[in-house]
Amino acid sequence: MKKIWLITALALGLLALSACSGESGDDPKTSGAALAPAHGTAASSGSIPFLGESELDQYLKANAGKPTMLFFWATWCPSCKQQIPELAELQKTRGDGINVIALSVDENEDALKRYLDKHPLGVPVYWGDQALARKFRVEAIPTLVIFDKNGKQIFAQAGVFPGSMLGAMADNLNQ
Repeated sequence: MKKIWLITALALGLLALSACSGESGDDPKTSGAALAPAHGTAASSGSIPFLGESELDQYLKANAGKPTMLFFWATWCPSCKQQIPELAELQKTRGDGINVIALSVDENEDALKRYLDKHPLGVPVYWGDQALARKFRVEAIPTLVIFDKNGKQIFAQAGVFPGSMLGAMADNLNQ
């Protein structure tokens, strides 16, 4: 319970931070349309792996015992680009204790591939659909969703998180 309070307290600090606004799923370009499935973690390896609701459930089951941070983002979002280096550093320093996943909600896989060719993220990248974004009530990006070691969602908040806050969250999840 102390972990949840600490995470919640840290999240309140995000109120002053901005996120790219607009409800996912209500974008006129993608409303009601699921993004096409894909595979591979870098543009050079082909298509980007698809992560929908059932794939996420499978991922969480396969990674039971290790918390997961799921980061909803898009290549066109300035705040998302600001968050990516912090996630890469978290993956580098604490990747043995926590899974970090970047889930793109870009409508065009080719745009995502081009972006990844120029800017590798340093974390596993998946391509998601609007149904998954709606499930977690993603109304702005970036949004961070955290799952505990048992795959139970314990946190969801839009905004940019400083690296120190992400590190503290990761440390608390592993206590």
